[in-house]
Amino acid sequence: MGVTVDGKEVALFNVEGRYYAVGGRCPHRSGPLAKGKVERVEGKPAIRCPLHGWLFELETGRCLTRPGAGVPSYPVECREDGVFLGAPHGEVSGPSPSGQIG
Repeated sequence: MGVTVDGKEVALFNVEGRYYAVGGRCPHRSGPLAKGKVERVEGKPAIRCPLHGWLFELETGRCLTRPGAGVPSYPVECREDGVFLGAPHGEVSGPSPSGQIG
């Protein structure tokens, strides 16, 4: 699911009951990561960009197909009053988005 938090696009995923959030756009050609396919790589969930196939670990945002590339990853907390994102980790520039989703 794609969401906007503090003006930043974020891709949010529920993989077997665990939530992950990463930057919403691939650094290659700005592909929408929320529309990508979730895969398992060495037992860890990853998202494949639907445009050109770059693959990103959901936990860290690290790009598995292009060393040195990546997207920010966000800690996710699910509570009774909503889903919340913490400050981003990893490749990010500009203000740090954080806040409630929905």
